[in-house]
Amino acid sequence: MIKTRKDLHFYLKEDAKRNGKPKSLLKYYMSLLSGNENVHICRYLRFLRHYEHYFGFRLSRLGLRYNIRITPNTCGYGLRIMHLAGGGCRINPIKAGNYCGFNGGVLMGTKDSFENRPILGDHVAFGPGAKAFGKLTIGNNVFVAPNAVVTKDVPDNCIVGGVPAKILKYKEK
Repeated sequence: MIKTRKDLHFYLKEDAKRNGKPKSLLKYYMSLLSGNENVHICRYLRFLRHYEHYFGFRLSRLGLRYNIRITPNTCGYGLRIMHLAGGGCRINPIKAGNYCGFNGGVLMGTKDSFENRPILGDHVAFGPGAKAFGKLTIGNNVFVAPNAVVTKDVPDNCIVGGVPAKILKYKEK
């Protein structure tokens, strides 16, 4: 959670580093004009982090434009969103850890009531079209395969896939 200006700058730096934002201002604006997807994602994340810090209002307009919905103050630093052209993202967990990654078409949210939402650990990645519903916990260092539907808890260090998602493989540490 971003509480101080120092936290805000740290989150912005980590998000930019993770999404490959160009270092020079000229390259940044050229990438924006050419339609570079990563730069547009960095722009959305910058507004998200400022919204979390200052409680701004421009985030909802950018969310409509880029087809992204992320609940403020839920995602840790180093957030990465890839391939918006695949259908946008709807990310609504109770808490997502640091260095999480989401592809296009990811849907994460409630089941029956607002309290029944997922909790994600650190270094969790969702493939394109993956979904997670209900009150569940996804451990650290987990990859959710494309088009998988997670409905139960997932332990640390594994790859899950299928409908409903099952453990396909454990990762070596």
